[in-house]
Amino acid sequence: MFYMYTRCAYQHACRVTSLFHRASLIQQEIGCAADKCRVIPNGVAYDRFAAIPEKESDGWVDIGAVVRLVPIKDIKTMLYAFSLVCQEKKNVRLHIMGPTEEDEEYYAECVHLKDELGLENAIFTGRVNVLEYLKKIDFVLLTSLSEGQPLAVLEGMAAGRPAVTTDVGCCRELLEGVDDGLGTAGYCVPPMHQSAMAEAILAMCGSEAERKRMGRVGQSRVAANYRHDQMLKRYEDLFQQARRDANGGNRL
Repeated sequence: MFYMYTRCAYQHACRVTSLFHRASLIQQEIGCAADKCRVIPNGVAYDRFAAIPEKESDGWVDIGAVVRLVPIKDIKTMLYAFSLVCQEKKNVRLHIMGPTEEDEEYYAECVHLKDELGLENAIFTGRVNVLEYLKKIDFVLLTSLSEGQPLAVLEGMAAGRPAVTTDVGCCRELLEGVDDGLGTAGYCVPPMHQSAMAEAILAMCGSEAERKRMGRVGQSRVAANYRHDQMLKRYEDLFQQARRDANGGNRL
């Protein structure tokens, strides 16, 4: 039934947008004509995040996860992976930033797991000013089971922070680009794969120079494709084209 409604909407639409290329391909597989499809990515306040300075070296590697504390974000895999990291590396901290009241039972389970694993260097911060907190962070972490185009990763990239993410939604496209020649801005691993996530985190922890190189790649990618003003311009152009089509007698 869902696919029938979707195909009906695609048939009568003038344009169909998506946030990223993989989503557009899925739309076409379901039945949307390719010439109707437009990819318009999310945009972030690039200048505000790009102005955040690099973290001052203090002997620690600080990882930041900007998330809601809910099951789809898979905080438990994050904690299990971090426990494997802590067995190999001592000077590492995990900052889990985000609201805890949406699913209080799940949050309590995560706190219990953190204590059970003895993760003294894992910190639940609650709500924070992300712009300010990113000053303390070396790279961004995301372990979600499902995503679209995560703003937390985009904002971290705009701030020059590379990322370790699960291979969901747009994450691989954000980190590796789409034929832009810029290079990689982090590591992408399968969802719920604790050891692969731990290995990627350890690789990111292992070289400050590599983190900074990846950070520059991510920042350049956001500047080129994911700025808020670019997003607004793309939607404006889309609506202007729809108006021209309507004036020409085509159905909106």
